[in-house]
Amino acid sequence: DHDPEGLLSTIPAVATALLGMFTGEFLRWPRLKDRPMRRVGLMLLAAVGLMAVGLLWDLAFPINKNLWTSSFVCFAGGLSLLLFALTYLVTDVWNYRRWAFGFLVIGVNPITIYVAERIVNFRSVSKFVFGVPFGLFPPAWAPMLDGIGLTTVAWGFLYVLYRKKIFLRVF
Repeated sequence: DHDPEGLLSTIPAVATALLGMFTGEFLRWPRLKDRPMRRVGLMLLAAVGLMAVGLLWDLAFPINKNLWTSSFVCFAGGLSLLLFALTYLVTDVWNYRRWAFGFLVIGVNPITIYVAERIVNFRSVSKFVFGVPFGLFPPAWAPMLDGIGLTTVAWGFLYVLYRKKIFLRVF
């Protein structure tokens, strides 16, 4: 199997994972427990800072996902933090959560879908369920429709588990 990133991408990949870990630790800071808007503001500031560093670093070391460059890590990490901060603002600060139900179904069982994907061929199920209607679209649409079908089938599987209160946990 071809690995476009190679061995040297390990360090930036670890850095990307650490950005997520640091964000999680930041959310647990006790001194910001009663100051959610301050949390949002600091995350937005860090996000803009990371994106700016990534864009500036891009002038010398181009943003390249295939090579997982450090400029890519900074920019993508900043963009991810920006989106996370906005999601945190809407769901946890403003307490508007109805829109996120689809993500909740996935988020309460992420290990399950990872393991189930190795046992159940969701792609084949998707082709069986959606093959005829998706075949009516132009071939150029196939990758997008395959992704939509696969996601729909996997989400449906997780929804059944959610309704039955079946959750796989790793302790």
